[in-house]
Amino acid sequence: MALLYGPLLYFLYLTAIEKQITAKAVLVHTIPFLFLTLLYLTLTYGLPEESGNWHSRRLMINSFHHLSVSLSLVFYAFFTGYKMKVKSPVAPEKDRLISQIIIIEGAWAFIVALLAIDSFWIKLEFAFNPLALLYGSQVMASGLLFRYLLLQKEPSQPDQENLLHSRYAKSSLEEETLKAYEHKLHSHLQTSKIYLKPALSLELLAKETEIPKHHFSQLLNVYLGKSFYQVIADYRIAHALALLEEAGAQFTIESLAYECGFNSKTSFNRYFKEKTGFTPSDYRELKNTGVLG
Repeated sequence: MALLYGPLLYFLYLTAIEKQITAKAVLVHTIPFLFLTLLYLTLTYGLPEESGNWHSRRLMINSFHHLSVSLSLVFYAFFTGYKMKVKSPVAPEKDRLISQIIIIEGAWAFIVALLAIDSFWIKLEFAFNPLALLYGSQVMASGLLFRYLLLQKEPSQPDQENLLHSRYAKSSLEEETLKAYEHKLHSHLQTSKIYLKPALSLELLAKETEIPKHHFSQLLNVYLGKSFYQVIADYRIAHALALLEEAGAQFTIESLAYECGFNSKTSFNRYFKEKTGFTPSDYRELKNTGVLG
């Protein structure tokens, strides 16, 4: 089961950036776990537990398991860390929690590597109980995961007005410049409809609008008081509402989400309800019955 810790970390990151986790991705990332489970069953099936062969084979598999887990944890810690540099989660708190879990997984990898060395080559004398440290860090990781789940259920809503004033005081740009950037941004979004691209990123939009990236961040966070994903989601939801007005019955909710640029039905439902107060299916039903004008 420890071979699932790394994939779970990566899937946690995917939920933080609101990317859909496909069945294919789950299968690919659980191959090491499935392989070792099959290997264990193959090598130990039918052997009586009191036999010497059973114990020797189990010891061999456990030693290989320690090495596999250590490599898996190191790989996923670095892999997820690299992905976070390429595309960070929208919420800073989620970014911080995942970074802390990456550090804990790195500690797990070190401890398990020591256990692998102890099993394979050299009998080590530990000044501490490695299993106690391992279990203690697992308790810490569980606490961080619980905190993450709370954030998923109750996303914080900062005071945008206070946020705007506190950050604007630190801005190096004049208000007129920010106003010009705002006009340029909305004009480009309305004419190009680039927000319909699921892979749209802050870097790409900054390049398309010819606004320097560091100025673009100030425009969003300081002047508009919104994250990049909130701005894009507003346009995508407006597009979804227009499609529902024109031909709502022709779309399933999932196809409507993808048509509007969302990577998953879940994030589409969340942003739609934040904007309208209704889920997409409820909104369409109310429109069809004439309750909504």
